[in-house]
Amino acid sequence: MRVPGISEGSLLKLTGEPGHDFTEKFETPKKFCKRENPAPNNKITGGKIISGKLPCRKNPVGQIFRDIAVNVSTSKTPSGDYYRRMKARKGPMGANVATANKISKIVYTTVKTRTEYDETMVTLNEPEYLKKKN
Repeated sequence: MRVPGISEGSLLKLTGEPGHDFTEKFETPKKFCKRENPAPNNKITGGKIISGKLPCRKNPVGQIFRDIAVNVSTSKTPSGDYYRRMKARKGPMGANVATANKISKIVYTTVKTRTEYDETMVTLNEPEYLKKKN
């Protein structure tokens, strides 16, 4: 529950839907995200993305992660900052999907390694980021 945006209800749904041993079913966070559908289905040809929309497949776990991303959008956390940066670049729907994908990878990694969520690992170095931006 230390991951921003995750409430008790969403945590119970996340443990109930994919099962308690979901890290054993998927070797990498990328495979977990592909199966649980918080990430877009990028169609690539010739090294370029020609389409990147969400598949029509309904998956409750992906919906939970997208709801968590919406909850994070107004928070003053690194995930909230990430959402707002993505919203400026991709719009609200793209930001929702990108943040849900990032949060799902964080959840997978914390469960797999059995460590607590450390906010300093996902923060950007703000002065360096602003210097790079200008």
